[in-house]
Amino acid sequence: PNFDQTREEPVVLPSRIPNLLVNGARGIAVGKATNIPPHNLREIVDAAILLIERPDATLKEIMKIVPGPDFPTGAYIAGREGIEAAYKTGRGSFTMRAKAAMEDSGKDRESIVITEIPYQVNKARLIERIAELVQSKKLEGISDVRDESSREGMRIVIELKRGEESQLILNNLFKYTQMQESFGMILLSIVGGQPRELGLIPMIKLFIEHRIDVIRRRTIFELKRAEQREHILLGYQIALDHLDNVIRIIRGSSSRVDAKENLFKYFGEQDVTITENGKSRKIEGVKLDGRKYRAQGAPEIEAAGRGNALGLSYAQIDAILELQLHRLTQLSIDEILKELKSIRELIAELREILASDKKLRQVITAELREVHKAYGDDRRTQIVDKVDEIKLEDLIADTEMLITVSHAGYIKRTAADTYRHQSRGGKGRIGAKTKEEDFVEYLFIASAHSYILLFTSKGRVYWLKVYELPEAAAATRGKAISSLVKFQEDEKLTALVAARNLEEADKFVFMATKSGTVKKSTLTEFSNPRSTGIIAITLDGKDELIGAKLTDGKKMIFLASHEGQAILFRETEVRPMGRNAGGVNGMDLDKDDYVVSMDAVQPDFDIIAKEHKTSTQNLEELENEQIKDSLVTLMLTVAEKGFGKRTPLAEYRITSRGGKGVVNMKTTDRNGYVVATLQVTEESDVMIITHNGKVIRVHASEIREAGRSTQGVRLLRLDDDDSVAAAAVLQEENEEEKK
Repeated sequence: PNFDQTREEPVVLPSRIPNLLVNGARGIAVGKATNIPPHNLREIVDAAILLIERPDATLKEIMKIVPGPDFPTGAYIAGREGIEAAYKTGRGSFTMRAKAAMEDSGKDRESIVITEIPYQVNKARLIERIAELVQSKKLEGISDVRDESSREGMRIVIELKRGEESQLILNNLFKYTQMQESFGMILLSIVGGQPRELGLIPMIKLFIEHRIDVIRRRTIFELKRAEQREHILLGYQIALDHLDNVIRIIRGSSSRVDAKENLFKYFGEQDVTITENGKSRKIEGVKLDGRKYRAQGAPEIEAAGRGNALGLSYAQIDAILELQLHRLTQLSIDEILKELKSIRELIAELREILASDKKLRQVITAELREVHKAYGDDRRTQIVDKVDEIKLEDLIADTEMLITVSHAGYIKRTAADTYRHQSRGGKGRIGAKTKEEDFVEYLFIASAHSYILLFTSKGRVYWLKVYELPEAAAATRGKAISSLVKFQEDEKLTALVAARNLEEADKFVFMATKSGTVKKSTLTEFSNPRSTGIIAITLDGKDELIGAKLTDGKKMIFLASHEGQAILFRETEVRPMGRNAGGVNGMDLDKDDYVVSMDAVQPDFDIIAKEHKTSTQNLEELENEQIKDSLVTLMLTVAEKGFGKRTPLAEYRITSRGGKGVVNMKTTDRNGYVVATLQVTEESDVMIITHNGKVIRVHASEIREAGRSTQGVRLLRLDDDDSVAAAAVLQEENEEEKK
């Protein structure tokens, strides 16, 4: 009932399609909420037809037809797990993403063009949000945002600055704007007056039950109306067959009421002759109660559902009295008989629908197909594979970073392009600010997304991502390592290894200690990070780990000592060992000497020389410069007092591990002891850092080539109280000078 109890209101409206699914619904009440997304009309109709024809269809079969919601705004749905959960239990969530593409704007510029946005996201508010992020500098690299939408569709253009990485900025847009939104599906509806969370199949089946009820009620209504019409038409037929008597009775009556009663009495008291299929038939009438006349054998009236009643009812007589004269023409009489035949066929069809559940379901299917054909359209929202949650790594450019570590344990990362090129002999620039009692001890180059294995002096290893290191300006000292990882007492960082994937079984970590011990372990030995670190190598006495390199197991190992000795041997001479192993002897050192550098170099010179029918002793005789260049790998040795030299690796004799090696650099009071020996190419840039924190970047090609037993040339002018702390190689090509 309605508010004043005067009328009955419908509980539901007789929709031909599951509107709840096609159009969606959203609402909240006390302790209950519903959030049903819109779906594609064609898909929902096809699913309903399948369940009508095969009520035992599985959810897997239904989801082949209805893979998920279909939003009018298009865009993407990422992942199917949440959709399947909602269709199974009534609850689930999924991620919506805007549709964006990259366009080349010329002059090393790109644009991000957004053509579709997630459901219920306001375009104007989205543009405002992007502008806010740009103004607050939370999102950098965008030069302009404009709305180029028209009648042809949406088009939001985000212009990027020159050289910016478009995918990185797009990830930031997904992270910080409504270009990526989560939709929580709650398929809650009122069933029998009670709120229920339903899966997709129960919802469609309830709709089918509703349609069965609607079609049955409609059929009963239409049948009743058809029977009433048949009754009137039958009255016309009787009257037309006795037209002269009808006219005589009407003309002899004093009023409409009198005519009505006279006709009622006449057709009840007299034998009635009716015409059926062109033949006349007489039916005897018998008066019963003064109102209704009954006789045997009246199929016309029986078919109308009125038993054996014969004679004209008051309804029929009223219709006869209202009959217009033009209806008495032969054409109109034929139309009445034609309509009577048609209405009887309709009655038969309606009775068949009520008598057969199969026929009733066919009616529902046919009506669904009509809607499907008239209003169905293609899916707008694409469902793609699930996207991983956007992590911090996805928002950070994978650029090369200069990692510096001070003697007191401070670490930082700085973009490598912060430092400009200088010619050798320059004064350098401040690269790391330290306390007076502190100095920069280690320098390393790695990309921002790499894993960093932090090897310590005690032979332990810890894990970090490069982007997890604090980013600081060139002149700042960074952050204490102890705040990032938990080192043991008296443990300090001595080596960093960068790796993109720790699960590569064909990769190895080669380590060397101060005493000349070497060890090789597979990279997978370090693939299970622990906050407390793990043992990488077992050390004897006061020995310390001084270096670690990532290799493919086939490189040449180069060890350089403090007093100017070096040894070169094949990595294959050292078999892989477990993490707890102590290693084997790599270099025989004098009493006060110790290893300062370990490097893993690529070429195996004897094999290459053999392939080119030459030897490493007569490189200058090679006519093919490309072959010559492939054989000439240079080792850059840097001494304490800023001196250095490049020496062809071919000058270092390959020996077995454990030997004393050969002279690497002649150490004197002028150049000091060796600080580091590095592998370089003609394109390499060298970064040198001093204990006072100065950094110089020098092209390797500017450093003179010299033999092993030489002192080298000046690379960096130092103050009297300063000396070189470390050196590293920056591998970049075609680098323009930074100013």
